[in-house]
Amino acid sequence: MRTHLTDIYQRLYHHFGPQGWWPTTPPNGDRPRYVPERPGRSLTPSEQWEIVVGAILTQNTAWRNVEYALVALHAQQKLDLHALAALAPKTLGALIRPSGYFNQKAQRLLDLAQYLIHHAGGDIAAYLKRPGTTLRHELLALKGIGPETADAILLYAGHHLFFVIDAYTRRILSRLGIADIGTNYDAWQRLFMDNLPPDAVLFNEYHALLVQHAVTYCRVKPRCAACCLKAQCPYPNNFEGESA
Repeated sequence: MRTHLTDIYQRLYHHFGPQGWWPTTPPNGDRPRYVPERPGRSLTPSEQWEIVVGAILTQNTAWRNVEYALVALHAQQKLDLHALAALAPKTLGALIRPSGYFNQKAQRLLDLAQYLIHHAGGDIAAYLKRPGTTLRHELLALKGIGPETADAILLYAGHHLFFVIDAYTRRILSRLGIADIGTNYDAWQRLFMDNLPPDAVLFNEYHALLVQHAVTYCRVKPRCAACCLKAQCPYPNNFEGESA
C-alpha cells in the first residue's frame, strides 16, 4: 500500500507541480492566490485565521464561491477574527452569501470566533500550537465542524499531522481499486497516515494534488484520456476520453 500511495503522489506531483495550499487573500484584496512555497513555511496569524474561515466556508460548495466570500470580507475589513466576531449574524451572512448556506456558516464562524476569543484570548497562533489531538477533540465538539473541516484547519493552518479526507480522495482511490472503505472517515484517514511518512508538508501537498486531479480529470464523469493515472486505473471506460 505504501508503494501504491507513493507512486500516485509522484505521478500527480510530476503532472500538476506544487499546489501551494492553502490560498489566502493578498493585501490588495484580490482573489485568494496560491503560493507554491507555502507548505511548511510560517504563517501569519491573519493567514491562519483566513484558512480557518475558508475551511468552514468551503463546506458543501466549490472553492470559487469561497473566494468571492473572502474577497467581500476583505473589502469590508472584516477578514479579522475580532472584527468578524463583532458582526451581527445577518450582516456576516450577507457578506458570505456567495459560499452558500450562508446563515448556517455565519453562525458557525461566529461561534468559532467567540470560542477562540474566550478560550485563547483571540490568539489563533497560540491556539494552534497546542497538541493536535487536543485541538481536534475541541474542534469536533463545536457545532458544524466535522472531521474534514477540523483536519483542514489542523493541517493547513496549524501544520498538524492529520490527513484530510474528502469526497475527491474517496472517489480517486476507489476508482483506482486501491481502497473501497465506503464513507468511514477514520478508516480512510488511517490508510494514508499508516502508509505515508509523518510529514505535514507531504500531507498538505498530497491532499491538494488529489483535489486538483479530481476537479481536472477524475470528475463524476471522468476525463480519462488525459489522466496521468490511467495506466494503473481499472475504472470502466477509462480510455474513451470522456469530458465533463
